[in-house]
Amino acid sequence: MELVRPMLPVTGPLPVGAGWAFEFSWDGIRALGCAQPDGLRLFSVRHRCITAAYPELAAFLARRRALLDGKIVALDSCGRPSFGQLQRRMNVQRPTSIMLSRSPVTYYVFDLLSLDGESTLQLPYQRRRELLAALQLTDGPVMMPPCFMDADGQTVLDTATQHGLHGVIAKRVESTYQPGRSRHWVQTTLRQTQEVIIGGWLPERRRAASIGALLVGVPTEAGLRYVGQVGTGFTEANRQELGDRLAGLAVPASPFADLVPSEAGRRVHWVEPRLLGEVAYRQWTPQGRLGHPTWRGLRPAKHVAAIQTPVVLCAQGSGPEREDQRLLAELDRAVAQVRSELRTLRDQISPHFLHNTISSIVAMVSTDPTRARDLLIVFAEFARYSLRSATETTLADELENIDRYLTLQKTRFRERLRVQIEVAPTVLPAVLPFLALQQLVDNAVRNGIERQQLGGTVTLTARQDGDDCVITVSDDGPGTLDPNVAGTLRTINDQLRERFGARYGVFSDVIPGVGTAITLRVPATPSHRAGE
Repeated sequence: MELVRPMLPVTGPLPVGAGWAFEFSWDGIRALGCAQPDGLRLFSVRHRCITAAYPELAAFLARRRALLDGKIVALDSCGRPSFGQLQRRMNVQRPTSIMLSRSPVTYYVFDLLSLDGESTLQLPYQRRRELLAALQLTDGPVMMPPCFMDADGQTVLDTATQHGLHGVIAKRVESTYQPGRSRHWVQTTLRQTQEVIIGGWLPERRRAASIGALLVGVPTEAGLRYVGQVGTGFTEANRQELGDRLAGLAVPASPFADLVPSEAGRRVHWVEPRLLGEVAYRQWTPQGRLGHPTWRGLRPAKHVAAIQTPVVLCAQGSGPEREDQRLLAELDRAVAQVRSELRTLRDQISPHFLHNTISSIVAMVSTDPTRARDLLIVFAEFARYSLRSATETTLADELENIDRYLTLQKTRFRERLRVQIEVAPTVLPAVLPFLALQQLVDNAVRNGIERQQLGGTVTLTARQDGDDCVITVSDDGPGTLDPNVAGTLRTINDQLRERFGARYGVFSDVIPGVGTAITLRVPATPSHRAGE
């Protein structure tokens, strides 16, 4: 396959208006992938072969020949792309088995440049994504991350903020693939801010009297907690001002309540924690440190007591933080168990739902561990039910698991997801194909709620109609029926007719611009058999 120069985004504010699709921006190494039935070859943006450095990706066996564009990423313990984690693998030509297990990588593919020897560069972005989706890269070390075609860009950016991601890339849906930098792709990088207290400084390596980095912290009940070094964002005037003001605050010992990592070859100058400043950063690391911090300046008009302390657990330390460590360890084990179950669950439950659910939970591990633990329990119960080796279930059991599903989805959609459920007690014993109703509710959420900026309402009703039970799942979304969903409905319909008889089945009512309603008709009596 002939390699091409990758298409690059310009940096700018989030575009508004129609005609844009949105992807999350992944912190990783840009790479082109030549996918073949006998393996995957990887190349850097300068077309240098890097296949040997990532053997877990090279082992990927493609169904069709394709030239892929994407990023190699490594995830931290919270499930977020971490460039720091990825650096352990960079420039290592022959990684050991220990390194592979400690720092695994994934190839996130977001574009398709050729397929079966035919170039796709002149096809619109939306069509290239459709062809990429047809390759079914949903599992393993090579996968296709989500793309939001009909979403509001600000909603996608807010989601990236909530999950601690790098930012968002907007892409014009009708744009061709244009090697080099193009205004048809716009990257909006997230930078959050945090007020911090200066507790020390490190000299520049070449100028011992000049400030090279600040050691900063945030106040806690246990004292000043160290949150990292800030070594960028300074002007010469900043360095001079900071040097003058910190000179009169020197103290012989660290003002931080916890241990500060040592700096080989550079002596730390400790200071009284009196100066308040502000930094911009991308995310909090799992160790409770500022990720990629940049100095924004002093804030002399504010008192240090006015700092809003972030809710971030520290992964190291002692004393009052030991309980936090135990909780983090417990959550890490639970997250690992959940991840191990995803492969089996993907065969029965929407991979889109699974990916977003685990991402939402792991994003809370460092910021709201109690809530994360509660949601992991809900997910575990959801998984246990979904993994049952059953062909049938009752409406009562299915509704109980749907309640778990909606609890998990509300974590992501919050007030955008509204639910109305009305079920007659007399129909609770009715028998259904296993997970049939679950799939209908999942379709209503994904096609009726996710695509709308303001969300919408999912309604589930179950009533008795003579000897029958009539169950309807409806949404007030755009009124469309995905081809994959149509296939699922045909399968459920066949199951119902074979089990109960010709007058039972699935009935859909799709009204563009109004919504979708799907109805199941089953016997209200569990003992009913076909022909009765």
